[in-house]
Amino acid sequence: MGCFILSHLFSTRISFVSIGRLSQQEKDLEILLLRHQLAVLERKLDKPVKPNRAEKLTLAVLAARLRLVTRRSASRLRDVIRTVQPETVLKWHRELVRRKWLQKQKPKGGRPRISQALNKRCCHQVS
Repeated sequence: MGCFILSHLFSTRISFVSIGRLSQQEKDLEILLLRHQLAVLERKLDKPVKPNRAEKLTLAVLAARLRLVTRRSASRLRDVIRTVQPETVLKWHRELVRRKWLQKQKPKGGRPRISQALNKRCCHQVS
């Protein structure tokens, strides 16, 4: 699963680089084409879409970034997020952030603590 997530993130990063090289008109035309294809697929599908963990991660990060940049409300994100509810994607992002801050932080280095017994012995010898 880890390799799949890494490959998915890598391919997303490559997509960002390739998008950066397009002109604004090319980007707009590509967006319209993708929206049209998505609308056709939505009509054809009878069952709901079930994204995997990597797809949820990507959608959550991109939607949160879009919301931050454009200052759109969750209801206004419906124009862009079509496969799942925008509130669901934002919930995924909140859970992602919550899990990040709940993880135990590794010590960042520095001098290791000394034991209490050694500390008491050193303090008594100085006096």
